[in-house]
Amino acid sequence: MVNLTNNQTIIVGDKAFTDFSISGDYQASQVNVTPILEGGNFGIRFSGALFSGGTPMDFNLGYQVSVTNSPNLISAANLLFNGQVTFGVGVAQVVEQVFTNNNQLAGQMQVFASATTNQLSASLPITPPQPLLTLSKDVLISAELRAFATISTIDQTFTQVPEPSALALAAAGFAGLVLLRRRRH
Repeated sequence: MVNLTNNQTIIVGDKAFTDFSISGDYQASQVNVTPILEGGNFGIRFSGALFSGGTPMDFNLGYQVSVTNSPNLISAANLLFNGQVTFGVGVAQVVEQVFTNNNQLAGQMQVFASATTNQLSASLPITPPQPLLTLSKDVLISAELRAFATISTIDQTFTQVPEPSALALAAAGFAGLVLLRRRRH
């Protein structure tokens, strides 16, 4: 049986995704995790047949993301999902908390859909940029009878910037090239 990647690491570009956990009304075998690349940002997709048709369904997903073999640091966490509610009253939502590598809360973001309104994407700046984040998602899917609330994908990507020391090194190299060129002329 699948256990949210069976305790394996998922590598996507220069990001490593580890320590997956799930608790609540869904089991690990009901949620798939796959690598994605969206708009040049590396990430993962949680997918499955997540729905409510009268009984609220609530579960938590957790994991860590870290930068591997790269001078880049994570400067933003990006959340996108395709939740929807049809035929009545309900809500599909993901509330996410993001923690830095020293367990400080970097912030929270939320995406949601109801029968009348939605916010399908959110982004959280990470200041200062970090090499490691811990994420916790609270996923709620609830609908009154005859209505349906569904989510089939939750995408998480990370924007990155070069580490400050890498920028300083690149700037010093460029300045050296400019000086060398001036001396030759």
